[in-house]
Amino acid sequence: MKKYSKQRELIIQNLTTRADHPTAEELFAELKEELPEIGMATVYRNLGELCEEGVVRKIKAKIGPDRFDGIAQPHIHFECTVCGKIENAMPYNNEFEALDDEMKMIEKKVKGKIEKVNLSFEGICNSCKTKKKD
Repeated sequence: MKKYSKQRELIIQNLTTRADHPTAEELFAELKEELPEIGMATVYRNLGELCEEGVVRKIKAKIGPDRFDGIAQPHIHFECTVCGKIENAMPYNNEFEALDDEMKMIEKKVKGKIEKVNLSFEGICNSCKTKKKD
C-alpha cells in the first residue's frame, strides 16, 4: 500500500462511509468542501491507485461515467436504467459470509478460482419509478 496522504485518506473515508457510488467528479465536489486545495487530478490519480490496490472498486456504468465503490468485497449492485444511479443491493452485515460460501461452491463446481466478481441487477429505482407515475 502506498504511503499515507491526507487526500488519499479522505477519499477512502468518503467512499467507505456511503451506500451510493459516486463518479470521480461527484467525489471531487464533496472533497473540495472539506479540503479546498485538492485538485481533480489528485482525485483521479488516487482513485486509480486505490483501484489497482483493490481498496476501491471501479464500476463501469451503463449510463454515464464510471462510478466508485468503497466496498472491495464481492457484493451485488442495482443500477437504474433511467438515471444511472448505482446502489448496493446485497450483501449487508453477515450476508458477506453467505456470498463467500456461494462463491466457494461455484469454485468447486468449475474446479477453478474466482478472482473477480461483478454481479448487478438492472431496473428502475424508486425515485425514477415515482417520477414516471406523476
